[in-house]
Amino acid sequence: MGDAEGLYNLGRRYHYGIEEEKDEDKAFHFYRKSAEMGHSTGMNCVGYFYQYEIGVEKNELKAFEYYQKSAEMGNASGTYNVGYYIRKY
Repeated sequence: MGDAEGLYNLGRRYHYGIEEEKDEDKAFHFYRKSAEMGHSTGMNCVGYFYQYEIGVEKNELKAFEYYQKSAEMGNASGTYNVGYYIRKY
């Protein structure tokens, strides 16, 4: 119903198989929806899926962009991942 936290939590359930059958495509769908609504952890998860080619084609540029958006919102994991990319490249 448009709740970013709820969408993120649905993504987690499908990502990790918590009370749902594990489904990476559905997990990505719900993480992306939460990210579109401004959920910083959802943004970080979308970046992770792009970085590690989970349910989507690998795209390091998109991964970095999502990590950066997450970091700009004060998400610690997003900040760590931006640092990882800056050090890597």
